[in-house]
Amino acid sequence: MKTIFPLLLLLPFLLNAQEKPAKPAKIAKVDTTKLKHPVHAALWKVEGNGLEKASYLFGTIHLGGPQITTLHPNAQKAFEAAEILYTEIDLNPGAQIAMAPKLSRKDGKTFSESVGPDLAKKVNAALKDVNPALSTAPFEGMKTWIITSMLPTLELQLKGEKALDQVLADRAKAADKKTDSLETADSQLKIFDDLTEKEQIVMLRETLDMLKTDKEAGKDTTQEMIDLYLTAKPKALGTFVKDQMNRSDIEIDKELSKRLMKVLLDDRNVSMTKSIDDALREATGKSHFFAVGVAHYTGKFAIQDLLKKEGYTITPAFK
Repeated sequence: MKTIFPLLLLLPFLLNAQEKPAKPAKIAKVDTTKLKHPVHAALWKVEGNGLEKASYLFGTIHLGGPQITTLHPNAQKAFEAAEILYTEIDLNPGAQIAMAPKLSRKDGKTFSESVGPDLAKKVNAALKDVNPALSTAPFEGMKTWIITSMLPTLELQLKGEKALDQVLADRAKAADKKTDSLETADSQLKIFDDLTEKEQIVMLRETLDMLKTDKEAGKDTTQEMIDLYLTAKPKALGTFVKDQMNRSDIEIDKELSKRLMKVLLDDRNVSMTKSIDDALREATGKSHFFAVGVAHYTGKFAIQDLLKKEGYTITPAFK
């Protein structure tokens, strides 16, 4: 389901708790409309620790489009050499269908009833900014956090482009590669399902404020993120995400942000690293291609750094 893919793009809200602003990320002066594929590969080679073949860590962005899904030559070569593809969650059609009912509300209320008329009106306005024919009507049965996660990237989603993660899964299947996942959809959903409705409404309000501020400034945060993915090394994208912090002075928002960041990135990085380690140890003679959101390779709990602590040799292959 596409509603899962924009989790990374919630970070502009989730990261507003930083106490000191980071240095602004610099977007390379490249006309990204002319790029056929990312300039850098967001790629690391994994060797040592008893591995008979090299495996690879690859950073994705949970969006689609030809520029994103046409891999850098280094990443393409690594993908072709790999025998097993791991994504964050199971992206097979059956798993996606099984996930759909879990996105629905269970409180007996509609979305508009829960968030109130004022906020529902603002959501309707944001939807109409994307397409005048849109309204909350198709989404009334969805959980509040699901609608929040869709808003920043809805315009892109309506174009029908498959996210890079899904494209890789489809290509692996077509090439008769084995596919597996590092997490379950339930574990990802639980991060936000554990939030109270009040907390989900806080997220919604912050996201609407962010969209309004960006619109007034003529800014497209999603496109800026895409441009960075296409032109910069992974660390620059992590810096860009941090630049979205401090957009709110409300203390409850900061506390919520810190808690969510821990479970969304730090805790998941630790658990995904364990899953990667287990997968490598179980098939030392196979080449693996681990494709997860590029943000998981940044910060003090970056997956590649955690794997180094397990004894693996990690070599960057950005160019």
